[in-house]
Amino acid sequence: MDRAEQLARSAAVVDGSNERQALFFEGPEGIGKTSLLREIYRRHSAAGVYYVDLERVVEKDDVLRDLARQARRQDVPVPGYQAVRSQMARSATVNVHDMRARNSTIQMVVNTSRDHKIQLDAMSDALLDTLAGAPRRPVICMDGFEHCEAPMRDWLGTDLLPELLSRRGTSVFVAGRHVPRLAYPHVTAAHTMALPPFGVDAVEEWITTLGFDSLKGQVTKIHRSHHGIPGLMREFFDLHSEPFGIG
Repeated sequence: MDRAEQLARSAAVVDGSNERQALFFEGPEGIGKTSLLREIYRRHSAAGVYYVDLERVVEKDDVLRDLARQARRQDVPVPGYQAVRSQMARSATVNVHDMRARNSTIQMVVNTSRDHKIQLDAMSDALLDTLAGAPRRPVICMDGFEHCEAPMRDWLGTDLLPELLSRRGTSVFVAGRHVPRLAYPHVTAAHTMALPPFGVDAVEEWITTLGFDSLKGQVTKIHRSHHGIPGLMREFFDLHSEPFGIG
């Protein structure tokens, strides 16, 4: 409700009539980011759509695992990703690159950080090659970007999102109180939309849809007291009950 512009732009991104590949929805808590993202998910389910709640993931490979799980539920096999993941699982947890004796002391030179990035890149490439392989045109929704810790934010902004946007036919939607900042050239494929509060007309439509006849004369008051914030008004409406014999 009252997100017609955002939904129209989202549809244009998915069908390829918009020059952008990604829309980022930014706004404060309660403004309706999650509701909008879920509506996009619902409307484009036939296209092959994926929804990742970033508040619920901890590690970077959790994101890939979640996408792979959803792919399998949509009958999209991911053998390449599974093969790479299995191969990585067989590897030692810590790889020793150089072990040598010096002054009777064994020195171990280890770079697990580099190894983990190589593994993550390999799993990501294998998975995205499948999800975005012709003739598929996946729709990727990621919610709650503000909940990500710095390493996850950096990885999404510099690795995963650019990898998604490098694959033609892939549409990406990200929502959060703040959103990713991409580098050139991928920044040109994304557009950020700040979600405004609902207008009075939207509140009136909402009340009509809910059948709250007793509130029809209080539209402006309700809008003003809740600042047009959908989340605050939803809480108000959830607590409202129509007087007996009205509605």
